[in-house]
Amino acid sequence: MISDKRLHSGKLHTAVPYGFTLIELIIVLAIASILFRFAMPAFQNLIANSRMTTQINTMITSFNLARSEAVKRHDTVVLCPNNEGRCAKLPHWHNGWLIFVDKDFDRELDDGEEIIYIEGAKKEIEITSSRYRRRVVFRNLGSSAGSNASFIFCDHRGSSKARAIVLSNSGRARIAAKKSDGKAWKCS
Repeated sequence: MISDKRLHSGKLHTAVPYGFTLIELIIVLAIASILFRFAMPAFQNLIANSRMTTQINTMITSFNLARSEAVKRHDTVVLCPNNEGRCAKLPHWHNGWLIFVDKDFDRELDDGEEIIYIEGAKKEIEITSSRYRRRVVFRNLGSSAGSNASFIFCDHRGSSKARAIVLSNSGRARIAAKKSDGKAWKCS
């Protein structure tokens, strides 16, 4: 009997080789590398957008928590940039923030005042505030003390991809891709 022929169910079949040749493998790898080269920037952009969205949502959640705690406790609640468990002197919000009950209305975290929440540092995203806001104070009715403020989120992509949270006097936060005049938010 011939070695490359097989008898199956009474019929003769020719043996079929399985696998790829070296040339086929090189062609597949070349096509895959070209596709990867074009897909990588889009994938990196997707990851950056996801990080930005996560950080914005985390800060909005913190604003909502501080506002609701002020109403629930019928007390003043402050959100400030974190500096090792104290309120930072500079508005470096990307170092994280903390929320506390301000019993003596001095907008500073004093001994004995309850910390409600602490958020960790944001490594990939820089967060700055308009008017260099170092505190967000929520009164017992849920309104924010002071003027409107914007918190600008920037990453390595610059001003074209910057987003902001705009906090109104009523204490409500909204996300804005552009300023009210239609211009992009400025990143440092």
